[in-house]
Amino acid sequence: MSLCAVVGRRVVRFACLSLVIGALEAPLSADDGSSPPAAPPAPTMAPAPGVSPAAKTSPTSTASAITKADIEARIRFLASDAMAGRFSTEPGGFAASRYVADEFERLGLEPRGDGGFFQPFAIALPKLGADNAMEIVLADARVPLTVEKDWNPFSLSPNAEAMAPLVFAGYGITNAEKDYDDFGNVAAGGIVTAAVDVKGKAVLVLRREPPWANGPSQHATFLAKLDQAAKRGAAMLLVVNDPRSLGKNADHLMSWKAQLGPQMGSGKIPFAFVSVDAAERMLKPLGKSLAELQTAIDEAPGGPKAQGVVEVRNVGVRLRTSFEKSAGPNARNVCGFLPGTDEILRKEVVVVGAHHDHVGRGSVGSAGGPADIGKIHPGADDNASGTAAMLEIAEALVAGPKRPRRSVLFLSFSGEELGLLGSEFYVEHPTIPLADMDVMVNCDMVGRYDAKRTMEIGGVGTGAGLQDLVTKANEPYRLVLSWDPSGVAPSDNTSFFRKRIPVLFFFTGLHEQYHTPRDTPDTINYVGEEAVTRMCLDTVREIADRDARIVYTKPPPDAGGKKAALGIQPAPGSDSGGVVVAGVGDGGAADKAGMKEGDVILAIGAYVTDSLRDLAKALSNYKPGDKVLVKIARGAEHLTLDVVLGARK
Repeated sequence: MSLCAVVGRRVVRFACLSLVIGALEAPLSADDGSSPPAAPPAPTMAPAPGVSPAAKTSPTSTASAITKADIEARIRFLASDAMAGRFSTEPGGFAASRYVADEFERLGLEPRGDGGFFQPFAIALPKLGADNAMEIVLADARVPLTVEKDWNPFSLSPNAEAMAPLVFAGYGITNAEKDYDDFGNVAAGGIVTAAVDVKGKAVLVLRREPPWANGPSQHATFLAKLDQAAKRGAAMLLVVNDPRSLGKNADHLMSWKAQLGPQMGSGKIPFAFVSVDAAERMLKPLGKSLAELQTAIDEAPGGPKAQGVVEVRNVGVRLRTSFEKSAGPNARNVCGFLPGTDEILRKEVVVVGAHHDHVGRGSVGSAGGPADIGKIHPGADDNASGTAAMLEIAEALVAGPKRPRRSVLFLSFSGEELGLLGSEFYVEHPTIPLADMDVMVNCDMVGRYDAKRTMEIGGVGTGAGLQDLVTKANEPYRLVLSWDPSGVAPSDNTSFFRKRIPVLFFFTGLHEQYHTPRDTPDTINYVGEEAVTRMCLDTVREIADRDARIVYTKPPPDAGGKKAALGIQPAPGSDSGGVVVAGVGDGGAADKAGMKEGDVILAIGAYVTDSLRDLAKALSNYKPGDKVLVKIARGAEHLTLDVVLGARK
């Protein structure tokens, strides 16, 4: 499930729509070298177009019936360390797509990609340029720093070069409410001294902000710090982890892949993140450590107090930031087709989809915090569970005593975690006409069924009779279900719904392991997923075999829910202090209030929204129809919007 979810739809689904995020590129050749080691060989067969027999990845031959043993084998394979988190454009993502293609071929599905099972597409990602450089400039020497070790540029930094004398500016914030200004005058011994001008300077600041009550605030965001430095004419801005927040944890260098919301290269001045070690080397002439400088601010008599801008004499910084955009296909969907048996109805198609990608090692999309960045995020539930369910459904339909009357198209998407990019590409470049599609059934995070939390079935308001149809399919399994009429969700069914195709979204709920290294195969409820998969299969069979086609219906705007909804798609990466809006749902509460993509939500009513979880918590204190004040930052401007909250189930 994408970390750009529609916040306010059931629980917070941390999703990320239309992000531009960096990653390693992988080749798209048939033999891409991405197969995980030690995988048992698949059955011998003639290769389909675009599939190399030397790169088979099937873990085992599975039974034709849906079983928890088969589901577990598939999930353990997809969520293994060898897949390295299945990031869309990295080898693990390609290995996952090859596995799906191999399984489609083994089952006898027809290829429906571009000349084979694969449908390559391009994800516009920033790529670290070859010219990035940083040096500490001393009176008698230059000390080079290594990119990706000592420092990283932010992707919104322009391709530019600057050399300037160094100053230290505390947290780099101005907060009038707290009478705090890192750039302002400082009282020293009762005498007010003139502020140091940062124009033309290399400004080094601490991450986050002083430990005020009811914090953190919007001033702590990377974007706010950049705005403060840029409008004062700084030559560059450097940010370092603050020692107080690090505590005993090791320093973690912010990845250049981290996305802050604005587009690549849109920053006004060069902008970089430096390691604690690099910052200490820069500040050595001061004779004070970062921890001492921070303590002087945080523990000043009477509460946190700005200490003013400090010149670091005889030290300068030379910085050159460079990014390129990736070019050409660097991700791929997988498309397999099962022809229907009815001469007339076979022209209509039921789509069964799931996404096979995940967040890799968490440089983008991790919900686990800095300590988890760099660790493999296995994605057992998100979405090895949905991929396994889709493959089991395909196998059961192929091997069943009676194949379906309508045709079934199985789609395995990449790029979902980067903003539904694979499914968006498919609906704009369909290999089967969209007009022929009856219903799109999507499986995303179906491995953690718990009757106490219920299982959500989304999209039931998008097609006449869909809720009754799923209710009937569930009779043998008696799963505890909840209903969401909307076709919009933080998953690939949204792309099809926007093309006015009825959709169903099967989802067993969010959990604490979501988008962390702890979403492992051992956390899956395999008995529960077997029941969910069987129920989904019966639903697909009913849709595929019925005489009449499902008629598209427009769901009610607020879907009659009982919980408050804002109707946005948030993006990660704004650091503490706000939630970046990556997308605004048409006709939703935020849209009606004038919220725009790129806005940063700072607070809802009296509740500060430092993170996505804070946003969910804030919304839980309201009910549909409540009118609330939502504070946002739009560039350098701070606005307050009157929002009448929508509803969700």
